[in-house]
Amino acid sequence: KKKTYNEGIDLALFRNRLEFTAEWYKNTSEDLLYAVPVPEQAGVSNTTVTMNAASMNNSGFEFSATYRNRDHDFKYEVSANLSTLRNRVTSLGFGTDSYISGSYITKVGEEIGQFYGWVYEGIARTQEVLDNHATQEGAQIGDCLYKDVNNDGKITDDDREILGDNSPDFTYGFSTNISYKGVSLSASFSGVQGAQVISFQNYYLLNMEGTCNQFALAADRYNSVTNPDPAMYRANIATTNKNTYGVSSYMINDASYFRCTNITLNYNLPQKWVEKIKLRGVSLFASVDNAFTITDYIGYNPDVSYKSGNLMPGFDWGTYPLSRAYNFGCKLSF
Repeated sequence: KKKTYNEGIDLALFRNRLEFTAEWYKNTSEDLLYAVPVPEQAGVSNTTVTMNAASMNNSGFEFSATYRNRDHDFKYEVSANLSTLRNRVTSLGFGTDSYISGSYITKVGEEIGQFYGWVYEGIARTQEVLDNHATQEGAQIGDCLYKDVNNDGKITDDDREILGDNSPDFTYGFSTNISYKGVSLSASFSGVQGAQVISFQNYYLLNMEGTCNQFALAADRYNSVTNPDPAMYRANIATTNKNTYGVSSYMINDASYFRCTNITLNYNLPQKWVEKIKLRGVSLFASVDNAFTITDYIGYNPDVSYKSGNLMPGFDWGTYPLSRAYNFGCKLSF
C-alpha cells in the first residue's frame, strides 16, 4: 500500500522566459515484502520468512528552473534541477527493530540498507602500536586496526556499527542549448552529492594475494624495511586479520560525481543550398555521450545500485564502467 502527499508551486514570468517549479513530497509505503528473521527458538529449518511486514517513508524537495531567450538570431535556453530524498524505515514488523544482512543493517527510524562494519583506525606500523591496541585476532605489524566500539578490549562482531549509506544529500542536473542562425550547441550534465559506496572490488583489487591485478595504490604497501610508513596495509594471503575480507570504513568511498552526459553540435545547411538538391533540409551533427565524469571514487563507476535487493544498496562489486560514444551523422528532410 502506498500513500502520496505533495505540495508545489509553478511559476512562469517575463512572458514565459522564466519558469520555476518547487515541490515537497512524502510517500508512505506499507506492507512491504522482506525476509523476516525467524527466531532460533522456533525450532524450524528456515532462518527467514518472506512477509508483508515492513513500512517506510520517503520525503524530499524537487526544484527546477528554465530560462530561455529566443527573440534574436542568438538564442539560448538554460535549465537546472535539484532534488533531495529522506528515507526512514518506520516498521519492520513483529517487534523487530533491526535487520542485519552481512555488511548491511536496516533499523527502524533510520535509512534503509545502511553500511555496517568495523571502524578503520589505521595501520599497525610498530609493535608498540599493536600492543597498545585492543586484541585483534591474527593482527600483525602492517595490518589494519579497527576501533573497539564497546571497549571490551577485543575486536569482535559486536564492534561493528553504522558506517554510512548510499543515499545522496542531493542530486542535480542542468542543460543548455545555444544557437546562432544555422549552428547550435547543446550540453547536459548530471551530478550526485553525498552518496557513499561499499567498494567491494577492493576485495580483489587490493587484497594483494597474487591471484589477479591490483590497483596502483597497492604499490604503496607496508614493508618493514623498504616502506615502513605506507598508505596501504601489508600483503598477506591470510584472512583472519580482516584487511580486506571484513567490511570496514576503509572500504566506504565517497561516490559523489559530476558527469557530462551529452554534448551535441549541429549545423543546418542554408536553405538556398538545400533547395538546389531538391530537399527540405540538411543537418550535420556530431555528439559525444558520457564525455567526462569528475569524481574522487577509486572504482570504475560511482553510480552503482544494489548487491541483491533494496536492503543492500550501493554495493560495487566491479560495476562495468560507462562507455563513451562518439556519433556523427547527417539528417535529410524530404
